[in-house]
Amino acid sequence: MIAQKNNRKMKIIVGTTLIVVALCCIGYFLYPMISQHLEKNQIIEAANASEATPENRIDFNALLAINPQTVGWVQIDGTPLEYPVVQTDNNDYYLHNSFNNEASIEGTIFLDYLCNTERTRNNVLYGHYMRDESMFGSLWHYQQQSYFTEHPVIKFDRPNDPGDWEIFAAYVTDADYDYRQPEFNDDAAFLAYMNRCKACSLYDTGVVVKPTDEVLTLSTCIYTFENARFVVQARKK
Repeated sequence: MIAQKNNRKMKIIVGTTLIVVALCCIGYFLYPMISQHLEKNQIIEAANASEATPENRIDFNALLAINPQTVGWVQIDGTPLEYPVVQTDNNDYYLHNSFNNEASIEGTIFLDYLCNTERTRNNVLYGHYMRDESMFGSLWHYQQQSYFTEHPVIKFDRPNDPGDWEIFAAYVTDADYDYRQPEFNDDAAFLAYMNRCKACSLYDTGVVVKPTDEVLTLSTCIYTFENARFVVQARKK
């Protein structure tokens, strides 16, 4: 009888311990996701704090108060992609740090440090491919033309320069493929370069790139093959 009671107690202790350990493990993995989700909502609230104007659909003063390296806001309506864009003097820091400058697996959407905001013709944005479709994780859907049909426009706003950008190409490529050149000698060189990128597209979007256009390039990792990248490019209306 005593042995049975001790066995029951031991089973209860072991069972309780396993439950506590399981809950701790779940909390350990879920906390970063919950924290990042809350942070994103707070940033979105800050970005929409003031009424929209013709000059600014986003409250950049509020975003700059949080992070002075803010240079834009990227958004695709009807998708999870809705984030501030930052830029610093390298392409490494924001791979591992949040908009609030805290260590983060998700990182932050950032503009290539080689892109001079005054004269670049090709604005290259980087974001992690996250399996929960945060950051640039939802871009992989553009492998399907039907998804493009539903979401043909990217909103990329800069302070006093809101912009709607029409997608002209979506493709998988090797990381070494040249799609990130920020500046060009002349309009002819720019057009030849962008037409080469357009020829890589998985489908024809019907959008024609003009020699005087400005382009937005979204780049993320994808696991189609080793060192693969998924690229979505758009021209400013």
